Amino acid sequence: MSLRMPGPWKHPKTGVYYLRQRAPTDLKNFPLDGKVAIPVGDIIRAVKAGTTVKVSLDTKDPAEAKRRHRAADAALHEFWQRHREGPQPLTNKQIQALAGILYIRLVEMMDSEPGEEGIWKQVLQLNASKGERGELDHWFGPTVDELFTAEGVNTDPLSRTRVVHAAFKAIQLAAETNLRKAGGDYSPDEARNRFPNWEAERGGAKAAPRATGDLDLFALLDHKFATQSLKEKTKSDYARDLAKFVKSSGHRNAQDVTNEDVRKWRDELIAEGLSPSKVNGKALAALSAVLTHAVREFGLPTNVASDIRDRRDGPAPGKKGYDMGEAKAILSATFNGSPKDISAPHKRALFWVPWICAYTGLRVTEITQLRGVDVRADGDTPYLFITPEAGSTKSGRAWMTAVHPHLVELGLLKMFKEVGGGPAFYVPYPDGTDLTKQTGKPRSQEAGVRVGNWITEELGIPAPGGKPNHAWRHLFTTLSRKHDLDKEPRDYMLGSGAHDAREGYGDWPPSALAREIGKLPLFDVKETDWRPSNVRVPAQPIRSANKKSRSKSERRIPRNPAKA
Repeated sequence: MSLRMPGPWKHPKTGVYYLRQRAPTDLKNFPLDGKVAIPVGDIIRAVKAGTTVKVSLDTKDPAEAKRRHRAADAALHEFWQRHREGPQPLTNKQIQALAGILYIRLVEMMDSEPGEEGIWKQVLQLNASKGERGELDHWFGPTVDELFTAEGVNTDPLSRTRVVHAAFKAIQLAAETNLRKAGGDYSPDEARNRFPNWEAERGGAKAAPRATGDLDLFALLDHKFATQSLKEKTKSDYARDLAKFVKSSGHRNAQDVTNEDVRKWRDELIAEGLSPSKVNGKALAALSAVLTHAVREFGLPTNVASDIRDRRDGPAPGKKGYDMGEAKAILSATFNGSPKDISAPHKRALFWVPWICAYTGLRVTEITQLRGVDVRADGDTPYLFITPEAGSTKSGRAWMTAVHPHLVELGLLKMFKEVGGGPAFYVPYPDGTDLTKQTGKPRSQEAGVRVGNWITEELGIPAPGGKPNHAWRHLFTTLSRKHDLDKEPRDYMLGSGAHDAREGYGDWPPSALAREIGKLPLFDVKETDWRPSNVRVPAQPIRSANKKSRSKSERRIPRNPAKA
């Protein structure tokens, strides 16, 4: 059974069929620019490349649309494969073969009617002047780029420059040949024999053919996530690990993957220094999940990765969470803030995030993404609404967490009220930004990293397990056992999954959650009246990923010193 791939799409109004496809998952973060040559019937169309490619198949006939779609789909996948492999340098022989295509094209086009001799003399003079003035790239570069698109070449800048220069010489030779023909001389074309055959030389310049069969690992990944309720981040993580496996094994087709391929990759990961938990729980888990999907849905005989594991002993067990001395030291330090010149949201994060971690056990990003609209009340009972709409949650669902009375005394509710409905711990995004579809590291996650760095670097308090923020979650769980919090509401407030079907029944009234959270005693630390500012900060747009921020010293240097 083969994996069902996209077919031609019929325009609802015109009835014309189109090829319309998104780039594969593993190319999500690649800069897909330029154009891709797509065959449509008897013509080749240069179509703008991007995360989505769309081109008319110029037919309303379903059978013809399928035939054209197959050819167009193959060309598009070859284009994507070239981007996976990256730019390939061209040999001198390949460069001359590409230049030969331009020579042959210009000579054959004018073979029957070469025109007047004067025209070709002017062409030779004009081209020569461009070469003398160093304008070859401006003059011949677009022609070379069109040639690369048509021939499926993805090469480096140096090779492109060499092709531009070779194209200049080839076109000059073609002009000389046409000048000779314009004068009546049709003797054998010796110049044509100097160019190698491109089809014989293209080799690595064109993408390698796709693996036979249809069980492409990345197509399986797309299908798995299209048919299951899974998080986009998980898909992105899986794609990253699959790309590493493909690079190691050379196989994209699930039917070609062997036990030896998986064992070899596992051994490479171990040699890189990855822990057993990362080898098993991330890398091998990603590959195994996709192969299992192929077994269940598309008749792959077996998942060859199912029993291949990193069976080394994990690290010796150690302390998972902060002890009370470390916790009180961190909470006491919140009243001193940081001596660094940091933003108002950053200051608020350093003060409030440790306190909220201590009294809720929430994951740090679930705290740092909190907005004023997420602080709610049921009558006189305040609660925090943890929702993926604020950015993300590990389970992809929403829940409530009670607010400990000590947090209220410290002024948490007042802070959120004064900050407003937006985020408290990071600079807001512009209105209308969909926080669930952000690419790159979200600002809420950056805020959590800053808090962790403050604890380990500025305060010098070692992080249990190397996780300064997650250690609070362990401490909270320890304290919940010590002070007899009921497990069901505790796990609900922690965002943990139900272990018994009945635990998923009904709702949790905020008052019931508050009753349990109130069992936790106060952290007895020396407090002061100092609190970070609750000033609201203006929204800032998302910076483009391809624009690197300059250092402060660079920003002080004028772009044009003469105009300073």
